[in-house]
Amino acid sequence: MQEATKRKILIVDDEEMNRKVLSFMLDNYGYEYDTAVNGKEGVEKANSFRPDLILLDIMMPVMDGVEACRRLKTEPATQHIPIVMVTAMADRETRIKCLEAGANDFITKPVDTSELLVRTKNLLKVKEYEDFLKHHTELLDATVLKRTEELTKTHEALKKSYIDTIQRLTMVAEFKDEDTGAHIRRISHYCVVLAKKLGWAND
Repeated sequence: MQEATKRKILIVDDEEMNRKVLSFMLDNYGYEYDTAVNGKEGVEKANSFRPDLILLDIMMPVMDGVEACRRLKTEPATQHIPIVMVTAMADRETRIKCLEAGANDFITKPVDTSELLVRTKNLLKVKEYEDFLKHHTELLDATVLKRTEELTKTHEALKKSYIDTIQRLTMVAEFKDEDTGAHIRRISHYCVVLAKKLGWAND
């Protein structure tokens, strides 16, 4: 039960009795939950409540479950949340529409407690694994960015050191032999001019 209490589930159904039944089932197994009475409110609640799973009815006023599912699956903040369509409609056409909208699974009304628990656990495990991969990727990206910044700083430091060394050698050569020092400066100037003509970056 300790793991389940960390998981949040959103129930979206226009019938109060259905919401109460599902809420009772989830509460009995220790899940945190919130409810919405139509698809529009469900989409809004999903963005604020940030559930790990959504139980979504199909036939609802204002916005039906298919459209709500489609919107949830197109928004970056909610597209990775598993959606279970909870419906008494078991026809093939309806299921295909739900799958095309992005639904992950189905539960037929009246909901069986054991079936709800098994499907919920399975989808939450998938969600947990996806969250782990996402977090790992973000950490990897951050590490790569940090290393890139460090390499860039090292490169700039080496470049400055190289330029400083050349300048010091030029000064030494000029001190020993004025003609040689002047020759080095002329060559340096010619190199700059040629680089600009070739379109090279001024670094």
